[in-house]
Amino acid sequence: RLYISHFLSTWNMRSYEFTVILLFAAAYPDSLLPTSIRGVLTNGVTLLLSPAIGSWVDKNASRFHTMKITIVVQRACIVAGCLLWMLLFLTPRSHAVDDSRPKQVLLKLGNYLSKDVIIGILMLFGIFERMCAVGNNLVMERDWVPTIASEVSKPPLHQLNAIMRRIDLVSKILAPVFVSTIAIKTSSVVLVIVTAGINLGTVGIELATARTAWNKCNALKLAREPKDVATVLRSSIDDEDAASVIVVREEIEQDKKGLALYFSSDVCLASLSAALQSFSVLSLSGPMTTYLLTRHYSLSLITTARTAISAVEIGSTLLFPLLASFLSRHPLPYLPDNMAVLGLSGATLQLALLIPCFVALAALPTSSPDPAAAFPALTAAVFVFLGLSRLGHWTHNMAVQQIAQTRVAPRHRVEFSGVEMTFVSGAEIGRWACAAVWSRPSQFTGVAFAGLVSVGVVWGLFFGWIVVERRRR
Repeated sequence: RLYISHFLSTWNMRSYEFTVILLFAAAYPDSLLPTSIRGVLTNGVTLLLSPAIGSWVDKNASRFHTMKITIVVQRACIVAGCLLWMLLFLTPRSHAVDDSRPKQVLLKLGNYLSKDVIIGILMLFGIFERMCAVGNNLVMERDWVPTIASEVSKPPLHQLNAIMRRIDLVSKILAPVFVSTIAIKTSSVVLVIVTAGINLGTVGIELATARTAWNKCNALKLAREPKDVATVLRSSIDDEDAASVIVVREEIEQDKKGLALYFSSDVCLASLSAALQSFSVLSLSGPMTTYLLTRHYSLSLITTARTAISAVEIGSTLLFPLLASFLSRHPLPYLPDNMAVLGLSGATLQLALLIPCFVALAALPTSSPDPAAAFPALTAAVFVFLGLSRLGHWTHNMAVQQIAQTRVAPRHRVEFSGVEMTFVSGAEIGRWACAAVWSRPSQFTGVAFAGLVSVGVVWGLFFGWIVVERRRR
């Protein structure tokens, strides 16, 4: 039941994520700026509110209640966003071009809303959807998974983490293929209708399976001790204005305590190394996909590359528990533990493979109308080295995840992860901001180089954590 719920959650998130990339590319075919602005805004709000989301999860006595809220609100935002995309593409006044839409279809509301207004509302829904996605991730990966692993002997935590990550990556493979097939065969309008329908049709199943998993785990059903100071203050102070002021002060103090907890933790440097991974554009995420589309790479080629790269990423989730088990039997004496070995190995492999990937990307001429056909060797080098680097990326990521799960006290685990998500969002803001400032396709090489440097910093941070750990022992 846990796996089914997680699959539906990741499927809907991944499919909508890729759908939005394609829709922005259709609405603004010659610029990275609009999709970059959306990325900056959604991640900026997430940066500010991630600690509060983590604190909210920790304060809520019921683990299922937090899961339910994140699922329902996220699905509602996606469906509302799909309706607005339909409005945008069906309205003749829109500059978005969809050649297959029926020209006789007119939406009265669309005549009163400009394209920019609709995009602005879409970005607002995107912010709420992103916040719910962060909350769902915190609840599932940093609370439910370690709690379930503490009650059962099989599967062990490292294997359960790998299975959950594998589910996410399977969705990452299948969802873009599904979305691309619809986009190629039909139209943007049909794509958003299908996306909305799937989200509406699966929300009940996702909630039911999550509730079943919650009911079958006694550790999950145990109520947390509520830590909501605000509620206590409101009930104990008659003057509502005075109570509100004190509540705000207490919330600020909670945020300060969360930051203090994070930076005083033994795993701070390792956590920062994983968070900074989000800065690099050297992956088939939004900026890189949009750039490749503007450079006249076909959607079918990009989808094929995403599928192959995701297969490599799934391979990392199969390899990770095997390597962890091997290292537990044959530990290396000069590193703190097996997760340190895997984390450093992953970061090293990623950096080593992204260097030739960047060189090939920079060598591609910007004026070619069909770079895949004109420069097949360089194109293959970009995709092959990019794909293989993801093996190192996810090995490092899963190692850091388990380090945080096992070394942070259970009562602070979600709060710690909320602060970590702040830095993840900060790195993503940096990535999208770079893509927005240098939004012309000819400037993308500089953004890619900054991403390569950031991966070097990731390696340095994790190596620094290992050095500090060795000195403690």
